[in-house]
Amino acid sequence: MLSPVAYSVRVLARHSAVRFLLVGGLSVAVDAGSLFVYHGVLRIPIPVAAALSFLTSFWVNFALNRAWSFGSSGQVVPQVGRYLALVLANLTANVVLVSALTWGGTPYLLAKVLTTASLAVVNYLVSRRWIFVG
Repeated sequence: MLSPVAYSVRVLARHSAVRFLLVGGLSVAVDAGSLFVYHGVLRIPIPVAAALSFLTSFWVNFALNRAWSFGSSGQVVPQVGRYLALVLANLTANVVLVSALTWGGTPYLLAKVLTTASLAVVNYLVSRRWIFVG
């Protein structure tokens, strides 16, 4: 017999949005952890280490969202292309929205949180309906 908390977690984990958020959190941890390994342990210069940690997180995020969050069996190469397009769109939207909100008087850290939350919703919908179809 599962406890009410364990049962709730099991039920929630069945929903792709919850799995998507969990994968996002794990991806942040992988990005930070691999940056520590690349720079802090292996002494790779920061610009290279930051790029490598981003790429490591990119692939972890893509693979886990494909397999676990959305259970996609579609062709990988087109999905990677669409995912890369989403990442580039996110970069652009992030810079534009944080800048615009800050220019409008929103404190920069609040602007970042609001932008990230908004983009998470958009990313989930785009991932579910366009990237990981099939």
